[in-house]
This record gives sequence, C-alpha cells and structure tokens, in this order.
Amino acid sequence: MAKKFRTIYDTTADGAVTLASSADRWHLAEDHVHLAPHHAEGTLLRWDAQLKPIVDSPDRGALVVIDMQNDFCAPGGWTERSGLDHEACREAIPGVQRAIEAARRHDMYVIWVYWHNRPDLRNLGAPTLYSFKKDPGQQGIGQDLDHGKVLTRGEWGAEMVDELKPLMEEDDIHIEKVRMSGFYGTHLDQVMRTQGIQTLYFTGVNVDQCVTTTMEDAYFRDYNPVLLTDATATSSPSYCKDAVVFNARQCWGFTMTTEAFANPERVR
Repeated sequence: MAKKFRTIYDTTADGAVTLASSADRWHLAEDHVHLAPHHAEGTLLRWDAQLKPIVDSPDRGALVVIDMQNDFCAPGGWTERSGLDHEACREAIPGVQRAIEAARRHDMYVIWVYWHNRPDLRNLGAPTLYSFKKDPGQQGIGQDLDHGKVLTRGEWGAEMVDELKPLMEEDDIHIEKVRMSGFYGTHLDQVMRTQGIQTLYFTGVNVDQCVTTTMEDAYFRDYNPVLLTDATATSSPSYCKDAVVFNARQCWGFTMTTEAFANPERVR
C-alpha cells in the first residue's frame, strides 16, 4: 500500500495538484499555491504574489537583507568611487525599511547577509577579485578608499547604511559572506534548517548579482524564494533588474511588493 503523501501530481480533495511529497509538498490550485498544506497549527496567510498568490505560515518565513552596506549604497563608498550609480542602490532603502517593519509584525526572523572579507584576503581567489577590479588603477576588495578598505571586516564600507542601523535588533541573524551568494561557505543553510525556515523573502543589492545568486542557491536547495521587488535595486542598467524579476517569477519562485508583504489576507 502506498504511504500517505508520497504520490506526486496527485489531486487533492479540493482539486489542487500536489507538487513533491511529504512535508516538502505544495498544493497547486488555479488561483494560488499553498506552500505549507501540512502546516496543521498556527496562522496561515495569503500573499498577493506573482505569478500566483501564495498561502504559507509566517512561522516558516524569514526576511533576508543582502549587502545594504556603505560600499554599495553610501556616498564615498566603493560603488560611487568606481563610477557606478550608488544612488540607484539607495533606491532600495525605503523598501527594505518597509519590509523589515512588516517582518517584525509577522514575527519573522530578519537575516542580515553581507560582505565581510578577511583583511588578508586569503579567502578570495582571482575570479572574485577580478569581479571588483577590472583595471589596474581601480581600487578592488581590500584596497584603500577615503573611508578605509573596500568590503573588509571592521571597516566603514562593510557597515550597514545609517538608515538601516536603527532597525537592527539583537535577535537578528547575521551571516558574513565572501562570495556573491549568501549560501557559499556560510552558515546560512544550517541556520535556516535548524530554525525551521522554508520561505525566504529577499531584499537588498545588487539584485542582479548578490541577491539573485543567493535566491538561486535557495531554489537549488528547495527553499521557497520570494523577491520583494521594491526592496531591491542595482547599480547596473535597469534591464538587469527586469531580467531578475522575470526569472524570479518564471523560474526561482515568486515576486511581490512590500505593500503585499505587509498586508496579507488571513486564511486561518
């Protein structure tokens, strides 16, 4: 006899289709996707996401804030000094603020993911160093700018922007990374699994680099990625963000606005 919840693409009593099995299964209906049909207790909320609304428990969710640091978002930081558009990165700040406030109301963890490189740079190989130094005259990771060394632990450039510091709390989770993806060589996966977190709401910069690589790695590990579109930004051309939003909806998971994130409909 087949064991319960082991039939993939089965049809549920209300006409939905099961995706995967056991505790990892989703129920795919015409008008929404239920990410936690096995969640028998507690609150269930329905968020207005794209391409379909999602139903999930906020207990399984966490807000991920990626690289909202001075070197990317502040005047005098690495992005501006490299001739890139740090003002475009700053456009994410109000959305990140709204997302953090909403996550607090949902009683979700807030996870700060950021570049904190070793001062001796022994953890970085040539491909990563080249990503930040395309010309011999450009100041790369670990090299000096007006406010200190680029993206280096303990330096001004690696700190969160002033607008977000007041929103940081002692119970928040901090993940130091040394590559674009927040999963590579970090404790992010272990923290998520030990805390029972399955759905990750992504914010930060650059959306077409560190945010999307972390989101894709979450997808590859069978987390449920949701991109908060107005809480992300990039110093790249606008079509780069457009491509990420398209792929977030079509491939990696879902997208929604911070307004939708803050105001879900209560299902239970």
